[in-house]
Amino acid sequence: MAVQPFEESSARDFGRPGRDNLSGMLPPKLAMMMINLSQTKTNEKILDPFCGSGTILSEAMLMGYKNLIGSDSAEKAVEDTINNIKWIAEKFNQDNPDIDVFKCQVELLDEKISADSIDAIVTEPFLGKPLKGREVKEELIKQANELKSFYLETLKIFKKILKPGGRVVIVIPRFKFNNEWVTISIRDEAMKLGLKPDILIEDKQFLLYSRPDQRVGREIWKFIKPL
Repeated sequence: MAVQPFEESSARDFGRPGRDNLSGMLPPKLAMMMINLSQTKTNEKILDPFCGSGTILSEAMLMGYKNLIGSDSAEKAVEDTINNIKWIAEKFNQDNPDIDVFKCQVELLDEKISADSIDAIVTEPFLGKPLKGREVKEELIKQANELKSFYLETLKIFKKILKPGGRVVIVIPRFKFNNEWVTISIRDEAMKLGLKPDILIEDKQFLLYSRPDQRVGREIWKFIKPL
């Protein structure tokens, strides 16, 4: 049996002032799941380097986290995040949040954030261009390969700024072609970078978040920087 406050979650999703439907929206309930999977204490520091409209930061704030940082390469995303955090704080009677949000390309993040300073990174990066359902398989494979390179370069940066024992909970997309998935395999390469994949539930190293009619599925992965 599962219980979820879907009306509250929907209100936080569709009622907020800053939204970007073109780039996709992380559902608040998924953001909450990812924060829980990070197993981060409320006094520890969480970073979302692809903050988008601030869903992960907003949910973390509502869950009692105080030490939050967000960044994004898009000015609109930074503005939306700031506005949405203020809106969430007012609507749900939160204390005035002291959340650091700034514009930054992810590849420059280690110039803005000190090495070995972040307890957890919880994030959904760029998932690729929106799909129309008419793509041939070769297009999806090409996009998957391009994104794989981007994610691995991103994980290199993450490892620099994470504390020893720090965690990354990240979304990796997969793309629907007819009745099969085109997937992005980063497990082995991430291990070579020095990030260990964590077991999430029983023997599963990732969780799949997807509806049957979706063209893009979300794989939720967790990696740990060794002590």
